[in-house]
Amino acid sequence: MKKKINGQKIIMYVLLILTASVFAAPMLFTLLSSIKNKVEIFADPFALPEIPQWGNYAEAWTNANMSHYFLNSVIQAGATVIVLAIVSSMAAYVLSRFQFKWSKGMLLFFMVGMMVPVHTVLVPVSYIIGALNLKNNVAALVMIYVAFNLPFSILVVTNFMKGVNKSLEEAALIDGASYFQIYRYVMLPMTVPALSTISIFNFLGAWNNILFPLLFINDKKLKPIALGLLNFNGERGSDYGPLMAAIVITVAVPLVIYLLFQEKVEGGLAAGAVKE
Repeated sequence: MKKKINGQKIIMYVLLILTASVFAAPMLFTLLSSIKNKVEIFADPFALPEIPQWGNYAEAWTNANMSHYFLNSVIQAGATVIVLAIVSSMAAYVLSRFQFKWSKGMLLFFMVGMMVPVHTVLVPVSYIIGALNLKNNVAALVMIYVAFNLPFSILVVTNFMKGVNKSLEEAALIDGASYFQIYRYVMLPMTVPALSTISIFNFLGAWNNILFPLLFINDKKLKPIALGLLNFNGERGSDYGPLMAAIVITVAVPLVIYLLFQEKVEGGLAAGAVKE
C-alpha cells in the first residue's frame, strides 16, 4: 500500500514539474532575451549573455515611451479599482443586509452580467461610445472596465458580507449609528479581505486588457501599456532585445502583485463560503 502511494506521489510530482517547466520556459526565455543582443537571442535562446545588455530596459522605458504607457495603465487600473471597490461594496451592503421585494431579483440581475460574453456587446458599446463622442476618454474607458467587472465584484463582496455577524450591526444601531455609518465604520473594515480580493482581480483585468483600449483609445498620449507594447512590436519588432525588455516591464507589475497578495486572493474567495 505504501509503495502504491509513493508511486502515485512520484507520478504527481513528475507531472507537476513538467507542467511548471512548460509554463516557466517562455518566461525564462523572455527574461534572458531582455538582456541580450539580437545575435545572442538566436544563437542560443536559453544561454546566459556574455555581456548583459541592461540598456535594453533603458531603451524600452525611454525611447519606446513605455514609461508614459506605464503611467497611463497605473492611472486607468487604479481608478477602476477604486470605483469598483466603492460601488460594489455599497451594492453588496444593500443586497446582503436589507430584505425587500426585489432584492433577490436585483442580485440575479447582476449575476446575469457574468454570463454575457464581452464580444457580444462590442457593437452596441462601440455605437454608444461613438454617439456620445467618448473616444479617447479615460473616464469612459474606466466606466467600461467597471461595468464588465461589477457583477463578479458584487458577488464576492455580497457573499462575504452575508457571513459578517449581524450582532455588530445591531449594536451599532442601538448606539444610534445611521445605516451609512454602519456601512462606513462597521461593514467596510470587516470586508477588507473581500475588497482586497476583488481589487487585485480588477487591477489585473484592467492592466492586461487590450480589447477596449484598442477600440476606444486612438490618442497615443492616453494608450495603456498593453496597447503600447502592441505598438512597440509593430514599430520596432526587429529590435528583439528592447522588445523583450518591454514585455518584462509589462508583465512584471501584475506578476509581482499576484505573488505578494495571492494569500489574500485565496482567503477572500474562501471566506465568503463560510456563513454565520
